[in-house]
Amino acid sequence: MKNSTLLSLILLVLTSCGTNQNSEKKVDSLSETERLEIIFEEFKALHKELQTFKSSADFKTNGFGAGGSNNAWLEKVQELKDNPDSKLLLKKGIVAGELEQLGLAYASSKGQETEITKTFTKIFEEAIDSKSVEKVETKTGNANYDKIKSEYELLGKWTITNTTVNQSYAFEIYKEGNEYVSVIPQGDFKTEILSKKGNDYYVKGNKYGEFYRIDSDRNMKLFDKDGDLSSMGYKAIKR
Repeated sequence: MKNSTLLSLILLVLTSCGTNQNSEKKVDSLSETERLEIIFEEFKALHKELQTFKSSADFKTNGFGAGGSNNAWLEKVQELKDNPDSKLLLKKGIVAGELEQLGLAYASSKGQETEITKTFTKIFEEAIDSKSVEKVETKTGNANYDKIKSEYELLGKWTITNTTVNQSYAFEIYKEGNEYVSVIPQGDFKTEILSKKGNDYYVKGNKYGEFYRIDSDRNMKLFDKDGDLSSMGYKAIKR
């Protein structure tokens, strides 16, 4: 009887180890792109959930306090931050901790929009709405970018910084005749088609009405339909 029990325990341990190893192998077998999409879907789901309850009476009264029903959201965001794959979100131009900051900002404002919430929301929505450019390994790592550099004339290079969220990225604009295109030469190599009106370069199809104002010395300021974005922490430095 004792031998039978011992044998059963050994088989149970071996089965458990085998299951864990298979699970680890399954995770390890996922490519970085697949892991990024999984963690990004979690981020999007939590962002959507926040948007659904931020204006509720319960949230305005209790925020994320123990007396409310939304504290579980903060716990899920913490789990997202603790996930090692969350660092991959940088490839989308976002950080898991920024989602927590957005939630806390809404709690402080009782669900009302502020400059901070507008900034984070714009960053997140642009990341969610953006379409990845198909990448082909070339000298720069992106065939579309190489094509733009070879066929278009460089108009200028800048570093765009958002001091509100402590984030910055390289930014370039190219021209060919009356055609203008902007590129963020990193990550997904996001491109935008621009329409020039005087010194203003409007982003075609942008729902925020964003545009770049560039003077004769190539100094740039960022705007949207509500006005100068410097009030939201945006600053462009000529390179």
